[in-house]
Amino acid sequence: MNVNLWNINILGVGFMLIFSAFNAASFMESIVFKDYAKHGITIETGFHSLAVIYGVLGLSNWFAPAIVNKLGSKLSLILSVIPNICFIFSMYEPYQWSIYLCSALLGTGGGILWTANGEVIAKNSPGDTKPRNTGIFWSWFNMSALVGNTFLYFQLGNSETISDDTRHTIYLVLGGFSVAGLLSFVLLKPNETPLDECEIDEQSAWQPIKDGMRFAVSPNMGLLYGAFIFTGLSLNFWSSVYIVIIGNVFPKRNYLALAGICVGIGQVSSGFVWSVLTYKIGRKGVLMCTTLVYCIALTLVYLAFPSDAATTAEVRAQGVPIIASNIYLSLFIALLIGLGDGGFNVTIYATLGQLWEETPAPAFAVFKFVQGMLATVAFLYCGVLLLPYQLLILALTCVIGSFCFLILDYKCARQAEYEELPDRRDLDRRDVSGNNQFYEELEQPLLQGDG
Repeated sequence: MNVNLWNINILGVGFMLIFSAFNAASFMESIVFKDYAKHGITIETGFHSLAVIYGVLGLSNWFAPAIVNKLGSKLSLILSVIPNICFIFSMYEPYQWSIYLCSALLGTGGGILWTANGEVIAKNSPGDTKPRNTGIFWSWFNMSALVGNTFLYFQLGNSETISDDTRHTIYLVLGGFSVAGLLSFVLLKPNETPLDECEIDEQSAWQPIKDGMRFAVSPNMGLLYGAFIFTGLSLNFWSSVYIVIIGNVFPKRNYLALAGICVGIGQVSSGFVWSVLTYKIGRKGVLMCTTLVYCIALTLVYLAFPSDAATTAEVRAQGVPIIASNIYLSLFIALLIGLGDGGFNVTIYATLGQLWEETPAPAFAVFKFVQGMLATVAFLYCGVLLLPYQLLILALTCVIGSFCFLILDYKCARQAEYEELPDRRDLDRRDVSGNNQFYEELEQPLLQGDG
């Protein structure tokens, strides 16, 4: 195996281990804290911790490139995993101050981790090998959606609460996953095709922020804000709120892991499903189908769960749902949520890549910033706002985001006709294989998950 292929596989294995740990830990965080209930820890501590993570992550995307350029990609990867390890081990015996401190450090490290990841892939993908290498990396990474939650399923068993002993075992093992991921980065080798290296002065370090600000106020970007906002709120819902709902309605804690697995399956399969449909019905049709799938999922949540399912301080939700809650229906809803959220993100990534082909990095920085900030806002209100109102906010932003995207699509198509640019005449007519390739190369999910 040549050095480039070795590095890509090592990078994929490392991310698989790290995010198997993080996804499982963050999914369970609020319910773990609810069962713990010591040292001032409550279920809302979990929501606030995730708010800190995604808020700081959104900000760290702006300065992470300068840090990676200064330290190098390998050292940046190794150092950025340390906050993840600290965060997971902090839940062995949690205190509020340690949880919030480690959450802030984790958000900071997250931006650096993903920036360094992109540089390693670029450095080890000479010629036309980037699509292949990107596919190898994402094949490894997508396994993280299943590995961590599968471990949780067997570890939790049929218990109705998470005991101290169970919590200790879970977070020791998950922490071990993260440590193994860090150690795998040590095995990265110097490659033969390094990127051109240059000194980063003060102006170049600030350049990503300047470019992002310029992109943020552009008219086309303004039409995408609705979709960005929705993905931030959706990130909050699938990564925490829905898991809390399951935990507050059903007694068995291993159902939480099953819900996480179903969300992961939905997100992993969304790339294939929506890509095939894009070829047949175009991107506008896919976006409308995605919106419909997500709204169906929200409707089923409204019907199948009581209004206090996300906010109750009791052992179980006290309200009465419109239809009887059923674990099989709940897992189907989780699958739809993952499928809908994944489809929305696929559309955003491909659209940003087409509109800003020459300089995509600032556009993606704006997207990740808005997404992270809105996820933070949602984590702050989701512990106090009744479920029907949360669902209404999600449904409205989903529909508004889709509508604004359709306006942008129409605007760009008309502009392409006036300027007689065949390659931009209709976003839907672009070669779907090219869209998939660009999406695979640029997709940088949040810590979830998208994370």
